[in-house]
Amino acid sequence: MLDLLFLTDPSLSSQPWEIVVAAVIIVITGVSLFFLYRNVIFNFKKNKLERKSLQEDNGKEDKDNEVVNEFVSSNPLLAAINEDIKKIDEGDLRLFFAINIDNFRYIVDSYEQKDVDKIIDEFAKRLKRYCGKNCITGHYSDDVFIYYHKGEIDNEKINDIGQDLLNLFKQPTKLGNHELTASIGVCLFPYDGITAENLLKNAEIAVYVAKKEGKNRFTMYSQNLIEKEQFNIDYYKQIKKAIEYDEFLLYYQPIVDIRTGKIIALESLLRWKHPTMGILSPGKFLNVMDLTGDITWFGVWGFEKVTQRYADWKKSFKIGELFISINLAPKQLYVEGLARQYFEITGKHGLSPENFCLEIIDYYSVTNNEVAQHNLKEFRRYGFRMSIDDTGFEYSIIEDMSKISAPIFKLSRGNLLLIANNDASAEKIERVIAQARANQKIVIAEGVEDEDMIRKLNKWDIRFMQGYYFSEPVSAEDAEKMIRKSPWDMYSFNHLIK
Repeated sequence: MLDLLFLTDPSLSSQPWEIVVAAVIIVITGVSLFFLYRNVIFNFKKNKLERKSLQEDNGKEDKDNEVVNEFVSSNPLLAAINEDIKKIDEGDLRLFFAINIDNFRYIVDSYEQKDVDKIIDEFAKRLKRYCGKNCITGHYSDDVFIYYHKGEIDNEKINDIGQDLLNLFKQPTKLGNHELTASIGVCLFPYDGITAENLLKNAEIAVYVAKKEGKNRFTMYSQNLIEKEQFNIDYYKQIKKAIEYDEFLLYYQPIVDIRTGKIIALESLLRWKHPTMGILSPGKFLNVMDLTGDITWFGVWGFEKVTQRYADWKKSFKIGELFISINLAPKQLYVEGLARQYFEITGKHGLSPENFCLEIIDYYSVTNNEVAQHNLKEFRRYGFRMSIDDTGFEYSIIEDMSKISAPIFKLSRGNLLLIANNDASAEKIERVIAQARANQKIVIAEGVEDEDMIRKLNKWDIRFMQGYYFSEPVSAEDAEKMIRKSPWDMYSFNHLIK
């Protein structure tokens, strides 16, 4: 039937070669489909593996980024502030306060760490109680606290918060009933920084300026502060680290009686053992300390060190009536209760105030300050020796000598240079000396560097001298060796004082 069909319909009949071609086409198509399917499956699997690998890499990268972010904002306060910053709408403002406790090093030196931690915790709790819903606050590190305000902001609000924060830190602490103060730097987001780290860095610059202007105040950050204060700010940061790493030490310079060769006293002088520049003299850093007020801490720190050293010497060998002299700058005298504080330090070490002389620097700059004058009276009442080296404007001390209770007057190196150069002012300096002697003051000349000066001073009947001619400032260990060898061989002076 099939054959008949083919015979009767020519269109349905096929030649053998056509069948072969059709078979080849079928085979080729099948093979192509097979390879196409295999490639599709292969690429699908490959892409799947690549996507998985990419996800793993991205996960690893995210994890690495998390580590980096965690490093940048490892402090929970800064991390919380940065989280808030991410959510801030354009145009919104934030206030950032960096709060630094003034003279905190005294607390660290006076108490055990557990008691210091209690004071820190007390201040942190005060801030927490003051803080409402619109702020982030707490202890950042060491003597630094942070207060971040998220509410409405205007000049009045900045002033109100600043004053409130100052008052929080002025309230006496439970431990020792200490009344501390704080210096505060204020930044405004986004103008002064767009991250918590930026805001803190700039706020610390404003803190420096607040300390420089007298402490117990707040200062707004501005770009001008960096341009104006950059040099001092760099030194300020180095000094803060030096305090933390205990890089400061005391040197001593002898005061000699040229008629007996004995060392009657030592003047203690501050030095900075800088990690790269070696031993630095006060001229390299005292001006910055004075500006920021850190010099008030150094006064107490230095006196504590001096009394401890004196007590150790007294136990080791006979020290006689030798006393130690220590400088007091005006800003130190502005601290209420300073005299009482020094008196308590001497008592703690079993010493008498007579063992110490307080040299008042720039005496005439504190004559109108009530706190400073009260401290001076208290120092004398407690029994401390005192000296001044300030001749006043146009040598006004000639008229005032009888009113000054300090029993010692020091001729400064500047006075001696005027004498050595036969300056026109030398005659007035001679009158100052005469007035000091007429009022039963002991006169000590400092800055003596050669034999000619010793001869001149001896003619004016000055027997107590200090300077490089006798010794440069030396370490405590070398000072002890000098004390043990005192007196000098009198031949060193006999030919000068005949």
